[in-house]
Amino acid sequence: MPSAGSYICRVEVTIRAYDPRDAADLADVFFRSVRQVALFDYTATQVRAWAPEPRTAEWAHGEASDGRLVLVAANADDRPVAYIDLEPDGHIDRVFCAPGAAGQGIASRLYDAVEAAAREQGITNLFTEASELARRLFERKGFAVVERQDLVIRGVAIHNYRMAKALDLTAPYLTLVGVAGFEPAASSSRRHVLAGTASAAARLTGMDHPSMSAGVRCWRWRRSPGR
Repeated sequence: MPSAGSYICRVEVTIRAYDPRDAADLADVFFRSVRQVALFDYTATQVRAWAPEPRTAEWAHGEASDGRLVLVAANADDRPVAYIDLEPDGHIDRVFCAPGAAGQGIASRLYDAVEAAAREQGITNLFTEASELARRLFERKGFAVVERQDLVIRGVAIHNYRMAKALDLTAPYLTLVGVAGFEPAASSSRRHVLAGTASAAARLTGMDHPSMSAGVRCWRWRRSPGR
């Protein structure tokens, strides 16, 4: 178990859009977050099953360029120390923070920025599959637990939580003004484009969502806590 003292160094960050040059750092953040930070809530055997080996830059870039929005928290050297993503249907697939940047509110800032992006795109429902640590973050942000998922990954039992949140698009919210790499998004009735850096503009397409008013539910759930 890592000691709490491992995570007290203050990191100043800028929230900005993903750029292809970030790919290697995102792969590194993912691996070290799972193998070190997740040890607070999972066993060493579980985190090894979750992330058995380091991921490649090609893996990270392949995910980040598949149509989802990816926001990174970059340090003073403009290198990502945390990241979050948002898929066009409102699914948050990943939020990971490097060990040296954990516990400093960086994931909270990333979430606020990605919710602002979702609202600007007219997305009305967000959903995710959260680890124990991520569950606490999402609950603070107004998500409800739909159910616990007990999984077996590479022969090892592990769990996460299906969670969801309905967005009130009429309520005031944080905008993306001041988030590096973004301009206000233009929209039409069904398609919305979030303008980012020239190399990493993210396209979000509006979709028909099942209602959550009678109970939190979603049409698609992923089972893996992190592929």
